Order: sequence, then C-alpha cells, then structure tokens
Amino acid sequence: MGADKAHQAPRVRLHGGAAWLASSKVGQLTLLDGSSAEVAAKVSVAPPGTPIRSSQLGPTGYALNLLDNSVVRVDGATLEPSQPSKPLGSSLFPTPQTLHLLNSERGLLTPIDPGTLTPRGAPHSLAAKVTPDGAIVDGGGRLWLLDQRTGDLSWFAADSRGSRDHAGTAERTRIAVASGHPALLDLDRRQVSLLDPETGSILSSVRADVRPDDTVSVTGSPTERRILISIASRGLLMVCAFDSACHEPVPLGAGKADLGAAVEVDNHAIVPDYSTGRVWIVNLTTMRVVVERQLFDRPVRFELLSHDGIVFYNDPDSDQAGVLDLDGNVRAVSKYNPTKPDTGPVEVAANTPSAPRQSSPPTNRPRSGPTGNVPPVSGPGRFEPNPPAPVGAPIADIVIKPRNRGLVGDEFELSVVSRSPIGIATARWTFGDGTESTGLVVRHRWQRPGQFQVNVAPTLTSGLAAPTATATVIIEPAGTPPRIDSISVDPETPRVGEAVRFTAGVSGRWPDRWEWTIQGDQGTETVSSLPEFSHTFAAPGTYTVTLAVLAGGVQVQRSRQLTVAPEPPPVRCGDVLTASAVLKNDLVCPNDIALTIAADNVTLDLRGHTLSTDTPSETSTGIKVAGSRTIQNTTIKNGTLTRFRTGVGLTDVSGVKLSAMTVASSADANNFEQLAGDIYGVNALDVQVSHTNLTGNAPFMFHENSDIRIANSTLSNNAKQRAERGKALCTSHSRCTLAESVLKLSDISCADEVDQSYLSIEGSDVDSTEIGYRCHSVTLKNNRILPFTNHAAQHITMTENTAFTTPESREPGPTIISISYASVDIARNEFSNMHYGLAVWRTSGRITGNTFTTNSLLGLQIESGVQYEVSHNLFTNNGYSEKDPTSTVIRGGLFVNGPVNSGIEVSNNRSQDNYGYGMSAIDSSDGGGNTSSRDQLGCAGIECKKE
Repeated sequence: MGADKAHQAPRVRLHGGAAWLASSKVGQLTLLDGSSAEVAAKVSVAPPGTPIRSSQLGPTGYALNLLDNSVVRVDGATLEPSQPSKPLGSSLFPTPQTLHLLNSERGLLTPIDPGTLTPRGAPHSLAAKVTPDGAIVDGGGRLWLLDQRTGDLSWFAADSRGSRDHAGTAERTRIAVASGHPALLDLDRRQVSLLDPETGSILSSVRADVRPDDTVSVTGSPTERRILISIASRGLLMVCAFDSACHEPVPLGAGKADLGAAVEVDNHAIVPDYSTGRVWIVNLTTMRVVVERQLFDRPVRFELLSHDGIVFYNDPDSDQAGVLDLDGNVRAVSKYNPTKPDTGPVEVAANTPSAPRQSSPPTNRPRSGPTGNVPPVSGPGRFEPNPPAPVGAPIADIVIKPRNRGLVGDEFELSVVSRSPIGIATARWTFGDGTESTGLVVRHRWQRPGQFQVNVAPTLTSGLAAPTATATVIIEPAGTPPRIDSISVDPETPRVGEAVRFTAGVSGRWPDRWEWTIQGDQGTETVSSLPEFSHTFAAPGTYTVTLAVLAGGVQVQRSRQLTVAPEPPPVRCGDVLTASAVLKNDLVCPNDIALTIAADNVTLDLRGHTLSTDTPSETSTGIKVAGSRTIQNTTIKNGTLTRFRTGVGLTDVSGVKLSAMTVASSADANNFEQLAGDIYGVNALDVQVSHTNLTGNAPFMFHENSDIRIANSTLSNNAKQRAERGKALCTSHSRCTLAESVLKLSDISCADEVDQSYLSIEGSDVDSTEIGYRCHSVTLKNNRILPFTNHAAQHITMTENTAFTTPESREPGPTIISISYASVDIARNEFSNMHYGLAVWRTSGRITGNTFTTNSLLGLQIESGVQYEVSHNLFTNNGYSEKDPTSTVIRGGLFVNGPVNSGIEVSNNRSQDNYGYGMSAIDSSDGGGNTSSRDQLGCAGIECKKE
C-alpha cells in the first residue's frame, strides 16, 4: 500500500491462523498467514533497527518498542498502524478488556484501552519484583503477577485486585496457565499446583521430580489440566497432569541444553532449543519424541507461538520465520527482503516522526555528464528491453517438498530461495519434461517415469538475471511398491547409555505406516512408528533392528544387526586414558591437565557434561591428546570445555574427531606465542571437527604440518565489533579447511612472514576483518562473505561467492573487499551493497565472469596491476552515493588507475545504469568487446560500444 492510499483498507486474503511477528531490523510487524505460509502484510511500526516485540489480541497486533516503551496498534481489519502510545512499560500483556503495561524498574502496572491506547485510570503501584516470565493472563482475562522476591501472588481483573502471600518459594517459583487456570511450579517444594482463578487457593497439586537448582521454563496446556516443564539443566521435558501425576521425563538430546517454554498444540508439545536453533516435537499420548527439526543454522533465541492450532516460529532480529507442522515439516518464509525491505505484498508505515512515510525514489536518471580530464569515449546508449545474460555467483537454491523423488502423478512443491541479500522478484522454471512455469513457489506433477533435471532462472529485484539453479527429481512408475534400500544406525558402534539414531532410505511409494522393532536377548527392546527415532540401550549385546513399512496394502521389511558395547568407565580429574571412557557428571579440575588421552582408538564421550577448571594457568589444558609416539583414531564428543588456556591440545596425532562440542578457552587472541587456543595442534594430521562451537578468543591454532577440517560449526566469541572477535592461526606448512560453518572472527591468518600454509573456506557465512594474511594459498568458494582484507597471500582464488554488507554489519570507514600483493583468480562472484565491491592493489591474475552491483561508489577498482585479465564482468547500478553528474568523485562500475595497455586487458565487459562512468581508465585503450548502456557518463579511457 502506498502512502497516498493509506486510508484504504488493503485486501488481504487470509485462511485463518494468522500471526503478527516482529522484525526489529526493519521496524516492522509482519502478518504471516499460517495456512499458506505466506506473508500477508508488512506494517512499519518503528524506525529500522529498533528492538520491538509483538503481541496479539484476535486479529489485531501490538508492537512494543523496547527503546522508548511505547506501543503501536495495528488494526486487524484495515492493517492501519496507530500513533505510538506514551512510554508506559517494558512488558505488554493483552487481555480482551484491557492492555496491561508493566514497568518493572518503576514498579508500575498501567491499564490502557486496547483500541485507543490511552490509560484507564491511575497506574497500580507494585512493590513486587516481576519478570516477564512471572506474569500470565488466565482464561478469564485476569493478569497474574508473581513476586520473585517474596513468592507473593497478585491478580488483576477489570475492576478488582486480589493477592495471596507466600504462594511459592521466593526466586524458585514459576507461573503458567493451564486450561484457563493459573498454575505454579515450586522447585524447592517439588510441587505443581493448580489454582482457583477467583481466590488463588490451591485446587489440586502433584509432586514433581524437579531439583531446586534446575533451570526450567514452564507453560500450560490450553485445553488440559496439565503443565509442561522444560528442564534445560538436564535436557528433559516433564509433563505433570493435575488429575493424576507427573509422567516420566522425556530426554531431549544428550543432556544440558538451552531449552525454552514448550508450546502445546493438538496433544503435541513443541520444545525450542535455543542453543542449536532447533525444536523437539513430543507426542503427549505416547510421551515420545516424534521428531527433532532444525529451524535455524545457528544458536538463536527465537519465538515459538501458536494461533488457531498453527505453530509459528520467528527470529525478531532477522528475516527468518515460518510455520511448523506437527510432523516436523517446516515451511520457512522470509518476512522481508534483506536488501529491499520495503518490497512486499502490503505495506503500511506508522505515521510518526520516527518512521515517516517515504516517497518513491525517482526513476529518471541523468544522462549527460561533464567533460573531465579524460574525455568520454562513448556515452549512454539506447534502451535494452531484455536483461543481459547472467554472470556471477549462483545465488539461488531449489527446495523440493516433500522430497526429491516420487511416483508418476505425485504433486511436488518447488520453491526458489536466495542466498544473496538481493531478493528474487520472479523465476522461470523448466521441469525436464517439456513443461514450464513461473513463480517463486510452483507445483508440478510428472506424467512419466525418469530422472528429470529441474532448472530455475531467477530475476532479481534489481532487474538482473541470476545464474540458473538446478536440481534433480527421480520419478518412478505409478504403483511402484515401497522399497527399503538401507537402514542406518548412528553411531554404527554404539555403547550402553549412548543415544542411537535409526533412519532408513526408502524409495518407491512413500509409506503410510512405519513399524520399527528392536529385538535383543531379553525380547523386544523398543518399538517406534516414526520414520526416524532415537533409543538409548541399557544393556550390551547383539540386537536385531527390523523395519516394516506399509503403503497401499503392500508391506515390505528389512533387518540388520548391531552390537552395543558395554558402557565405558567414568573419568576423574587427572586421568590418563588408554581406553574409551565417559563423563558422567560435570567436573571442575584443579589439575594443570584435566584429562589425557595417551593411546590409540580411544573415544571420550562427555554425555552433555562440562569439564572446566577453577584454577586456570598459563599451561592449563582441558583434554590433551599426546604420547610417546603418534596417537591415532581419537574421538571426543558431546560436551563443553571451558576456562582452560587450551581446550583441546593435540601433539603428534593422526585421525582425531571432535563433534558436538562447545569449547571456550581463556587463550589470548593477541598472543600467538602463548601456544594455546580452543583447539591447539602441533603436527596434528587428519583432524575433523564437526557440529562444534568454538567460542573463545583463539578458536584454533595449528602448527607444523597440521591438517584440519572444520565443518558445520560456529567460530564466534559473540563480540559485535570485529576488533573484539577471536583470531585463528594456520601456520608452518599446515592446511586448514573450514566448510559449511559460521565464521565471525577478527583474523584468520597464516603467519607474520610469508608461509607455506593453505587456507580454504567453502560454503560458509564469513564475517572477518582479515582472511589469509601471508598464506601461501587462500581459496574462498561458494560463501556468503562480508567485506574483508587479504594482504600478501601468494595466491588467492575466489569463486562463486556472494560478497555484500548489511546495515547491521557496517562499521566506521568504507566497506570494501581489498586484496593486495597476490596472484588472483576471481571468477563468478557477486559483489554488492558495499562502498567498493572489490579493490585490488599491486596484484596480477584474472577477474572474470563476476557481477558488481549496487555498490555506492565503485564496483571494481584496480590499482597498479600487472598482467591482468578483466573480462566478461557485469557492472550495474553502482556509484549511486554521488548522483551529481558534475561531481569529481570517482564512482561507477570499473576504474583502472593505470594504463590499460600495460599488461592489463579489459575486454568483453558490460556496464549499465551506473552513476559516473560505466568503465574508466587513466589512459585510453581499446580492450575489445566492452559495452555500455544507460551509464550516466558512459565510458572514459576504455572503448565501449553503445547499447
């Protein structure tokens, strides 16, 4: 909706079950339709970057501004935002009659009208210490507040107020609402109580097997008289029914986790795990985990909520949100375009001084330019009706649901998602069977069996054509019976007490029913009706796993055996391990070296526990792997190491696997001579790190011919400023590979002098100031990468990366990817949304097939290069920060600060719609085949053909 039509109610088609979700980075509330999993509306309610939280009352949304404590109401019918209310409170609790705003710092509770946002009478003065999770609204619209200091309980109705002193133990009581009734969990008393909503007295209570020191989150059932307790300190879900008792807790993972309050829908509990960005879905009838599902690829404190039986998830601090089905199916959406957040189906701006309505930018661009020191060779040309052929990095992926194989006539949903901050406007599909379609999400049925290549050609919101993305779909004849191709067990050689995951590869018709059975010497060990499940064995032995699947009246089955080894002995501080062992509880070790692995083929399973020290020294090490000879085949998994100067120390080792670990050493990132880090290795060969968080200031340091691969991990100490982040080192003829990971570091470098070490980063999100300083070779492939500097690497290869910056990642100074004193091979990348897309200094090599777009000053700058090939690149929409055609600011697509004919070949490039020059160089030369279209000043010093 444009600003000139703000009075008109937009036509938004909803299917029921819609939720208002907060988007702080763009200052918007987003209306997500749960049935279609589509964004129905976006409403600006605060300036971009303002932290906001959403609440909902029926179809109406409320945005609470956490900076100034004001509230904006978004009408559920017209989608119109109100004026912000007066600053009244930092927590908002909607009831049908009244909105309650709680100011915890001042101890004030202010009732306001839910329609006009004006106060209803004087605020209530509270002497209580109330936190946001210490307040609930019951089924009758009463607001209940729990004083954490005293355990006193207060409640507020439309015209009355009640209280009950010492309702729970101070600081150890939690409140929830179950079947419309308030309910309390008292950790000290180990009791859950259901309260009378009129009097606050206890109606029913049961004993709960909780501990006083448990970290818990509590929620209640919307329909049943029971509460759900997420026990983060032990990784459990406990369900307590007031009409019976508490059930046996359901384990969620391998131990301690950052679990949040569960959401109950249709007799299922959905439990968020903020530490991993995933959820657990538990069937409350069978008290078993249905499925665990990854929602985010990083730790994030996301929101989980339900409306009309539909479960929504949302990250208020990013564009990621979606709808979660109870079978684990995830329908992810982007609430806004990260690059152009003002694009979308319906948009309304809050009419406030802090969020003014914006007029559309001008579409007519200046076409004349000055005659500077270098006369233009050619000027702007004619209109080009078709977008140019795509160049640059692949920026789109194809998502196929429900899976990438099926039968003739089955319906598939295919969607195209962007890797780039530049959004996708439209997409053209071909399905390998002679048919085509258009749209960001399409549905298709194949009418014959075969293997089909699906192609999608996206067009970006900037108007550029993006490279085609491909996927393969396998179609079998209609009526093909199901086949069980494989049964997988992870780990392959489990031990007693270790969670084992069972999955199967199935083709043909997708099963209607799954029946797993595990048989041992004592009979049936367990059964499951889920496609995949986990089980922990209590006794060693040989077991038979059988899977039977039924589809269309046809049943097939397959079996395999596995051997469960006895549980290893527990470890103690100072142990030297020569055989596999487990950690059965948290250990705080005073020893300089907490544990040592000194033999081959040792597995150390921390079972979710923490190994730490209260006496960190300059040489303290959590786990040391070393011996009198090379130690081989070591596995360390499932736990946390913290406070040691070195988390894991590896000396003369081969074949080390670290998985599912969190390591936070106390090593100093600015002192590489200390020989310490989260992981420190000397002559450490074939080191494999996966699904691990390295959160110290020195995530890894590898020396002397080491070889390490880190995959599916996060390297970050969570510092916002780049200068305060960790530093990693790969030196002395070492090879370090990082893949499919999140890297938020200050430096990833090799040495102070030119080194013979190799650094490779693939398929990762990279946010680092310096990458590959003085490495022999640096390879960057298929990454999402923010501005960085590379200085004095001997050779750097960049292929198929998406390089950009975002408003929240900007720091003082220009944003730029700068490479100097290196031989380069830079091909098929996209450089966008920076001041300078790429600047190369005193380098040689080739820059070919890249896209440089929407950089505010220059797409590509070349300084003092020799023996350069610059070819087949596209420069578009650069230089927009200075639009005055008479300006002397150097801006545009390409600028070569030197004569083109002295070893620099500029050929077959295209420039279009750039402010300043499309392509320019100090000396005039004809590189051949360069074209210019609608550039403000055309080309100068480089011969360009008008288009």
